[in-house]
Amino acid sequence: MTIEQLKALLHKYNLRPNKTFGQNFLLDDFVLQDMVDASGVTGDEAVLEVGPGIATLTARLAEKAKVVLAVEKDKKFAPILNALKKQHKNFRYEIADILSFNFQEGLQGYPRYRVVANIPYYITGKIIQLFVRARRKPESITLLVQKEVAHNIVAKPGQLNLLAISVQLYGQPKLVQTVPARAFYPAPKVDSAIVHIDLGGGPRYDIPDEKKLFRVLRACFAGKRKQIHNTLVNNLHLEKSAVDGMLKKVNVDPQARPQQLTIEQWLKLAEEMNV
Repeated sequence: MTIEQLKALLHKYNLRPNKTFGQNFLLDDFVLQDMVDASGVTGDEAVLEVGPGIATLTARLAEKAKVVLAVEKDKKFAPILNALKKQHKNFRYEIADILSFNFQEGLQGYPRYRVVANIPYYITGKIIQLFVRARRKPESITLLVQKEVAHNIVAKPGQLNLLAISVQLYGQPKLVQTVPARAFYPAPKVDSAIVHIDLGGGPRYDIPDEKKLFRVLRACFAGKRKQIHNTLVNNLHLEKSAVDGMLKKVNVDPQARPQQLTIEQWLKLAEEMNV
């Protein structure tokens, strides 16, 4: 789709990009197809799309999937989605906020589903958490996100952040390709990237107490530039001697920074802690 075609479409439906909702429309047809290909969706699977907007990605997904359920927060896009619904009988949509929408109920009857979306950058972390920690997880998540965030998601030990750990606990992320800002209208201030998170193999780790693990992670990454023994003492209000004993038991250097620990070390540390 060219900028002229997009502007004509927006004019037809009396629409304009909404900055509050972080709307940047992807124009590049090759990137749209790359997202569909990267998702791995097949004809016997359902797709959940977040923020379909002008439905350029949605139409391609509807041609591949058994059914597409799109959740759009901005009701002004309903006329475009209604038009698409007339063309594709396997497509339906809901005007709702994905963070509060019961997508599990919406996908009842479809044991296998995938998430594909060009999402607003400001809720990337919340959306990823929603799906990787869902009761019934998707087979995969394919997202177009800010390039820096994509690199954070696929980070290796030594550079791990809270988002990377949150993803890699449950799935295997892969950076598919970068997407320049000029591929969008309006062009964002940063480049983007397609990231694919494979969740189909089941849990990667045994997590005895998920809530406790994330309580420890959040406390430590609140001071990610500080040494691990200091963040545990100060942010979780633990005795220094107890912290030193736990770190020694799980073979973690007290002077290490949070980003230096492996996921296995975080799991062992959280298991030892009484918080």
